[in-house]
Amino acid sequence: MNLAAALRHLDQHTNLEATAGRAEGLSLDRMRALVGALGDPQHAYPVIHITGTNGKGSVARMVTALLREAGLAVGTYTSPHLEAINERIAYDGEPVGDDELGAAIGAVAAVEELAGVVPSYFEILTAAAFVHFADVAVDVAVVEVGMLGRWDATNVADATVAVLTNVGRDHTDGEGDWRRAIAEEKVGIVGPEATFVCGETDPALHDVLAGTGAAATW
Repeated sequence: MNLAAALRHLDQHTNLEATAGRAEGLSLDRMRALVGALGDPQHAYPVIHITGTNGKGSVARMVTALLREAGLAVGTYTSPHLEAINERIAYDGEPVGDDELGAAIGAVAAVEELAGVVPSYFEILTAAAFVHFADVAVDVAVVEVGMLGRWDATNVADATVAVLTNVGRDHTDGEGDWRRAIAEEKVGIVGPEATFVCGETDPALHDVLAGTGAAATW
């Protein structure tokens, strides 16, 4: 699939970034079915998974630069893009080429019927990133959460390192104990085998941040 056809395919799918999608009522079932039909490419490499209200993109770029300096081949997935959609998927700091992006999206489109799902715009791009990183055999992938964490499409990956930059008011009406609610959703990316790196220091959230069950917390 060339890039023009890939973009037409994307435009036929719901874009939650443009509809202020919320976490309520969402699940990972559709995304799991999609990547399962692709052979679970997100398990082909270690993943550094980054969430937080602010600074996710900056942290992703800094971590990518550090890993490259260490001699590793790094895939980076961020959102949204500023000018071109290619910016979302990068290899060693450079945006994916048009042909490679078209091929990755095409690979995802080819299994949608097999998976039995109609994925969202973001789910397609996330799966395409996982496919591309497996195809180019990255040593590690740096993956930025799109929204919150627990039900984000990126959370089908099992993070080796999970990062929380901070907790602020995002994707919420701000009613009730909103900071705790947001923190609980964000730490949903932390699995029992992950190292959790936490930049949030609010004592009121200590029990949430300390209760992730992570293998180690920093």
